[in-house]
Amino acid sequence: MNKTFKCTLCGLCCSKSPISLLPHEDKILSILASKLGLPYKSKPGYKLFDRIRRSYIALSYAMELVDGKCVFLTKDNLCLIQDIYKPFICRSFPYVPKQVRYNIVWGLKTIFATTDYGLSVECPVIREDKEYVNKILGANPQLLRRYLLNEIKAAEEMERTRMTLLSMLSDLWRQGYIDIIDDPRVNAPVLNLYDLLRKYYPNLPYLLGIDKVLQKIGGAI
Repeated sequence: MNKTFKCTLCGLCCSKSPISLLPHEDKILSILASKLGLPYKSKPGYKLFDRIRRSYIALSYAMELVDGKCVFLTKDNLCLIQDIYKPFICRSFPYVPKQVRYNIVWGLKTIFATTDYGLSVECPVIREDKEYVNKILGANPQLLRRYLLNEIKAAEEMERTRMTLLSMLSDLWRQGYIDIIDDPRVNAPVLNLYDLLRKYYPNLPYLLGIDKVLQKIGGAI
């Protein structure tokens, strides 16, 4: 018998740990929280140092939990922004990144990421379906796509988007607009990668689909 993953809306995935975001997602969620009057908090994740601006460039962010849960989670375990913008990591859960490695090829001035994915055992549905999941993984790991069709698609879209942003950043480096150097470990400002790229790629909001989100919320980033 074939099974497909079905979320039970238990809300556990929204209250276990800070939520990993791509740079433009941090901007979107900050605006949404402001419009909804919610206390949004986030901090930069992986950073690179730009010698020209004397600042760090944040390639990822982590949205912090407020009172032990995602700020957008209601008391009924519903997502307030479900129909506006749901981050990639939320759409892919319980198929989530175990490790994201940002790689730098200094001689080619190229930055790229490699990501290892796995199933979160924090999800009660995964625990309940453990026997079935282990069975299909043992028979043919490709069968996992049938079980987590939408979640794996979201993860793949997340990685394509991550690579698009890093490819643009690499282009700016090769053109001399930025100069990435080894982390000097100094107290310097942090610049969101999206804000940096937006200056050189005016069509970035459309490329990332942000324009559709802005139409719903009537904002601008």
